Amino acid sequence: MWAEGDWIKSKNQVTVAHAWTTRNSRRSRSKFSCSFFKVVLKYLKFYCQYSSLAGIKYLANSRTWTESFHANVTDLSVGEILGLLVQLGSQYASEFEMDKNRNKQVHQLLTTYYEGDYDMIDIMKTLSPPCSTMLLKCKLHGKIQNCSRLFTFRKTQDGFCCAFNYAREDDDIPVMPDVLKSIPVYPVYDLGIDRGLTVLLDPFLDDYFYQILPIMGWKVILFDPHDYPDVTSGGVIEILAMPSSETYVDVTATSFISTKAIEGYSIAKRKCIFSKEIQTLYGGTRYTYSDCIVDCKIHDIQNLCGCRPFFYPRRGKYEYAIRICNNMDLDCLAKYKSKWWTVFPHDDSNNDEHILHQPDGLHCRSCYPVCEDTTYDVLSSKSYMTPGTYMTEFLRNATINDQAILHVFFSKYGSIRLKQDVAYYWYELMSDIGGICGVFIGFSLISVVEILYFVMLVFREMLCKRWVIEDESREKEIPNQPIRTIYWSELLPRTWQAAPYYGHLPKNRTKY
Repeated sequence: MWAEGDWIKSKNQVTVAHAWTTRNSRRSRSKFSCSFFKVVLKYLKFYCQYSSLAGIKYLANSRTWTESFHANVTDLSVGEILGLLVQLGSQYASEFEMDKNRNKQVHQLLTTYYEGDYDMIDIMKTLSPPCSTMLLKCKLHGKIQNCSRLFTFRKTQDGFCCAFNYAREDDDIPVMPDVLKSIPVYPVYDLGIDRGLTVLLDPFLDDYFYQILPIMGWKVILFDPHDYPDVTSGGVIEILAMPSSETYVDVTATSFISTKAIEGYSIAKRKCIFSKEIQTLYGGTRYTYSDCIVDCKIHDIQNLCGCRPFFYPRRGKYEYAIRICNNMDLDCLAKYKSKWWTVFPHDDSNNDEHILHQPDGLHCRSCYPVCEDTTYDVLSSKSYMTPGTYMTEFLRNATINDQAILHVFFSKYGSIRLKQDVAYYWYELMSDIGGICGVFIGFSLISVVEILYFVMLVFREMLCKRWVIEDESREKEIPNQPIRTIYWSELLPRTWQAAPYYGHLPKNRTKY
């Protein structure tokens, strides 16, 4: 059978029907030709990208011709351009000595390429190595897992990093919602290296364009999943992992809680803040000590330099309205770098007077620790790996050259728990005072009752004085009866004839 679409019309409108060309047969042939063309195009592009022929890789470039012509924005050579792009690394470190001319050249180069203002966040994110290429293999809870599901590309004080179990909202939120969605974290079920997190890392030693650390390798930072990882807040632990090594990180936790009894005291007296008590100053999120320090730093940077560094989160309309720092602001950032690394939180009477009035430090007087917090300590060790293959389940089908392995795990059940409570309740004070008084002067609770009783009598007499006076006058009106002596002989009858009237008397009578 043929459908209407199976008829083919020629130029002179003569309809010719082909009995061998049905709709299904033509569709299957078209699908085969399309799939064949896609396979050929795929491997042709792959050949152009990795071919040894000079210049043939540009045939498979995804950029359009207009973008290729637009890329010619300077007369500098490739080596000179790479030398200028190294200045972008100062966005991380903000060296104390800046080359103003090179920073200006980088700014002009980027302004010309982007035809105006440029987004420093996107540029630095593009230059950072992605997690999909740096994390080769991951294992969690004893099972091989997809690294892209475990790790996210997030902002830290060291730029963009691959974060695991980071339970915070997105780094850049133009409009803060009324209710923030909670991000689940991966719990710890068992102890030991095999039941923790294991990651195989690729160091990219041939692509070390800008080196932040003085050594080759990675910086592993551990922090609370609900805090922004800021070193100056004191809640960040840094560990170095080097290529061709196996690093073991044994984690222990210490929790700090506070009772509801201290909520009635002022913040200055209890020296801590509950998370739901207030919000951060500019972000509008729940209070954490790290966020408070970061807000204080950002506010000071905005006042002094008129911008905010790219690696700090932006949440809300207010933070989105602030300009991101570029290379023209690096001179200002380097000038006050020591100030932002010397942070003084709330004023403490125990601090030295010289420290409280230190002009070179950053004073964040409204920042107090959280009343309920968890801190982490680590014990790290490492062993070196020889290049080659290893007959283990995790390193199966993997050849070790410069790669490294990182193990993060718990080795002990339980954790240390610290509790903050009121030093003395009222009944404890009463008990202590009563005990001291009882030892020295014999004072006890009965003595308190006696004192209260006599005080009550005094007040009773003062308040009821009229009634007492009337009582006394009435007693004076009634004459007192004289008191006479009663003898025993008066109680008994004088004659025996009167004895029956007084009942039965004993038989041995006595005669008077």
